[in-house]
Amino acid sequence: MSPEVKRIAEPKAIDNYMRKLFSVKPVYLKTKELNIETGSFIYKDDQVTFEVPDTVSEKNINLYIRNGAELFIARATITSRSGPGYNCKVNEILIMNLPRKEERISPAEIKAGAELYISNIISDVTLKQNFEDNKRRMGALKNDIEIKLGKKYDKVKIYSVSEQKYDARMTYFMMERKPYFIKNTTERSDDEQYRYYIEFIYASDRDTDRSIISEIAVPLLYRYMLPFGYMQVNSRKPLSDEDFSFLKKQGMSISTFFTNDKTFIKSSDDRISIVDLSMTGLGIIFRERSLIRHFKEGNFLIFTVFLPDKKTTTVMCQVKNINVFKNGSYKVGCSVLNFDAIGEVNYTEYLESISGNG
Repeated sequence: MSPEVKRIAEPKAIDNYMRKLFSVKPVYLKTKELNIETGSFIYKDDQVTFEVPDTVSEKNINLYIRNGAELFIARATITSRSGPGYNCKVNEILIMNLPRKEERISPAEIKAGAELYISNIISDVTLKQNFEDNKRRMGALKNDIEIKLGKKYDKVKIYSVSEQKYDARMTYFMMERKPYFIKNTTERSDDEQYRYYIEFIYASDRDTDRSIISEIAVPLLYRYMLPFGYMQVNSRKPLSDEDFSFLKKQGMSISTFFTNDKTFIKSSDDRISIVDLSMTGLGIIFRERSLIRHFKEGNFLIFTVFLPDKKTTTVMCQVKNINVFKNGSYKVGCSVLNFDAIGEVNYTEYLESISGNG
């Protein structure tokens, strides 16, 4: 659910917020990919002056601060520029209540000497590139699977992220990451999967043979979490629960093959420090500009979290924000979507041990 937005457009109210909040807190410039901390921020005579190291190409900009659970966004128009400095006028302020789901544990609460970091990093962008680099090999594997399953089913399709763009099924699997089974498209159902399938997937298949009435689709998952494709099977008669079970096993087998083949999908061994964490999110920080290649707001990532006592957990996250500080360091905030089973136990036990609940 989207947060409720309070809009402030009255000049005196804008002036009050700018003087009492924006003038005393760190202010960030929101760009398409980064949140850049401003320097030399001054508010005077209804005008804002600030500096950032990068060139601001847009005339209309968003400057924001956090104050507790509230996010304040000042929508402004740049009026002039001098070197790294920009002058602008604030047109309105938006206020949103955006509390975290739970408090994260900060570095001060982490036990002394305990180094927490992530490595074995791979993003959905990197994953796509890996498959594009191995198109010929992927094509041979795809043809082999389609021929074998084609002896049993009317239609078989193996889709991978090396395709030009996500289709309706891949879009679904990026959101849900679980298989679906549509037994008979001619029989109406109130089932959520059926309704989504009819409205978004079936309707988008313009070249579909309408004598096809049944479909099973299974996501192919790197490390059993991050989708890199799917397996689709169709029939002119209703498929069975036995078919569903069989195809889920086939999907698991394909996922295992690609997860274990280190020559096909290559994760990065870069090490990046963790600065705060909870069960629903974590923050990482680094200074090396080259590491930003792993992160883009909205992208999905899988990495290994290295905990004390040689314990680890595999985590799937979505990048929520990227902040660039005045000292040149980057902080990336991630929302946790999934853990591997054993790793979740390790992660939970570690959090309990440092939060005083263990």
